[in-house]
Amino acid sequence: MASFTRAAEILGRTQPAISLQVKRLEEAVGYPLIARKGKEISLTERGEALAIHARQILRLNDLAMAEFEQRDPAARLRVGLPVDYAVNTLQACLTDVVRQFPDTQIEIRCDLSKHLLAAMRSNEIDIAVALFDGDDQQFLFRNWKEQPTWVGANGFEIPEHADIPLVAHPFGCVYRDRMATALKLVGKSWRIAYSSPGIGGVQRAVQDGLGLSCLTAPTVQSGMRTFSEQDGLPVLAPLHIGLFARQAQLGAGGYAAMDAMINTLEQRSSSAIDA
Repeated sequence: MASFTRAAEILGRTQPAISLQVKRLEEAVGYPLIARKGKEISLTERGEALAIHARQILRLNDLAMAEFEQRDPAARLRVGLPVDYAVNTLQACLTDVVRQFPDTQIEIRCDLSKHLLAAMRSNEIDIAVALFDGDDQQFLFRNWKEQPTWVGANGFEIPEHADIPLVAHPFGCVYRDRMATALKLVGKSWRIAYSSPGIGGVQRAVQDGLGLSCLTAPTVQSGMRTFSEQDGLPVLAPLHIGLFARQAQLGAGGYAAMDAMINTLEQRSSSAIDA
């Protein structure tokens, strides 16, 4: 029951105490909330629904307390953003928060999603937007889906009898994993032709014709075209985008930042559906 043990460590309780609280909660709602399969545990459908409400309750509680907090002149808000997904629009929406809360020092860190999630767990950042596998995650507040697409230079041609050259972020990037997994499932070989931690480098390498990459609509630029099944490429699995937050330690500025990012991501999601 590793998850119960981890929860006990975070809350400073014993594992049996956590198990007992979960059992009492299941008795109170009248439904099983945890599915057990050997040593593996996961949330049931009812458990996932209750977890959503629980996060909302925590947010409302913390937001109410934030209304009466004494502002700390040295208050810091540490925000993590993924290296490419909506990074420009998310940075822009945080500008208004900086103006609204001049006493709050906002620190923005751009990194691979896996590193941002690790930083959340180790309390190095307070809020993060990150790509994840779609399962229930610690500190997850809201989540969305977006469909990535294959892109290449306008004149790029997919090699028929050689490895497909890929332009990607370093190992551990969700986009890179999507491409590699999709090609492996259909038996196509590939190689990394260019790797860069920044979205600008990836975009330029694609425009220069160094290989194919996987991008979302807002990061596709002039000089690129999309590729699909008609070009012999497999469909890419959708991306799961999450807004993660340590709600218990956020002040009014933190919740303003969360609202700004939620509005931005909701607008992106609506635009993707309309398109």
